[in-house]
Amino acid sequence: MEFKLYDREFYEDLEEKYLAPYAARSRGAVATRLHAEEEHSYRTAFQRDRDRIIHSRAFRRLKHKQQVFLISEGDHYRTRLTHTLEVSQLSRTMARALGLNELLVEAIALGHDLGHTPFGHIGELVLNKILSGEDSLEGCLNGKSFGGFKHNYQSLRVLDFIEKKYINFDGLNLTSFVREGILKHTRLLREKYHYPDFKFDGLNFELDHATTLEGQVVAICDEIAQRTHDLEDGIRAGLVELEQVRKIVIIKKIEQALDLKKILAKDRYGYRNRIIRGLINFLVDDVIKKALENLELFYRKKKRLHFFDEEIVRFSEDVNPLQIELNQFIYQEIIFKCAGNEMRNANKNILRKIFKGYLKNPKQLPPYIIERLKKKFGKSFSNMQAEDFSRNEIYVRTVADHIAGMTDSYATSQARKLEGSNGY
Repeated sequence: MEFKLYDREFYEDLEEKYLAPYAARSRGAVATRLHAEEEHSYRTAFQRDRDRIIHSRAFRRLKHKQQVFLISEGDHYRTRLTHTLEVSQLSRTMARALGLNELLVEAIALGHDLGHTPFGHIGELVLNKILSGEDSLEGCLNGKSFGGFKHNYQSLRVLDFIEKKYINFDGLNLTSFVREGILKHTRLLREKYHYPDFKFDGLNFELDHATTLEGQVVAICDEIAQRTHDLEDGIRAGLVELEQVRKIVIIKKIEQALDLKKILAKDRYGYRNRIIRGLINFLVDDVIKKALENLELFYRKKKRLHFFDEEIVRFSEDVNPLQIELNQFIYQEIIFKCAGNEMRNANKNILRKIFKGYLKNPKQLPPYIIERLKKKFGKSFSNMQAEDFSRNEIYVRTVADHIAGMTDSYATSQARKLEGSNGY
């Protein structure tokens, strides 16, 4: 028996042999990193990207960030971390069925939401209003736009700048394949968001969709995960009744196909579980079939199986309106009602107060952030006044970075700390 090391080149050869011709390969991907690095002896480039994301501080904080329901409301509601893991699982399932690179989709999926704020959607809304100039924080800011805030851009900012793991460069230095997939897992809205120091290398920023099928797979699996787990959590929380859900066209189809009507009378819990499982299978099956059709059309038209400048991985024409109807129902009946207006306003005020506190007194920021600011501003930092900070784009964006990275519990405790010290 021979004992040997199965090195990186062995696995790169396996990719060439077993992956579909339209799948992304890890061989040579190291050259797309923002900073030059040597190859690893037994890990592929995408494997290293995946590992770097898992070991990041931002990834660990996802377990204490709200998805839709507050963590304190129950042990079984999704958090930002469990949502991320569900996206990863769905993406790997779809990638395997299509013969794509599972390590690449896993890396994109695990990193796609690292830029999300505390308190779910309301946190993103608060920071965007502040950074777009819509909310002046009672005059602390002068209504100037600082470029806005959107979590997919922030995820890339976390990975390119904010994470500190290496001596020679900031960020995690991921391949462009992973960076593009993370940025494009949701809409870009280029005309609305302008992030500082944005690095366009390898992002094909002029295109709305990822140019790898792996990136497109993660984007649609993010949608499928949201549709299905938000619906399940909403039913669990009692925000919607099964009788309401059964009126949705796509649910009617699944109920009929799986003959679930008779189960409802005997076991409502079992019915809910079967509907969610059936919904996942229905949506994933539809996307896989449609992707294969689109691939054939793309190849006939362009005679290539790489650089996909069209959206290949999408819902079929028959299913797309059904999933849109489902999404509209979820937003109206679950997401906008999930914690009640009183709780949403409380969380909104927490983030606004923290932002104001840091604008009025930068010394309230953690020491490590103050040290970073001193390096950027030099000797002028100690002479700057509150109004100087509130006008400075670097400082305002740094505050936003810090707040966006907070967990729900840390944001709450930080607000109490600032209030106790008259920080705002």
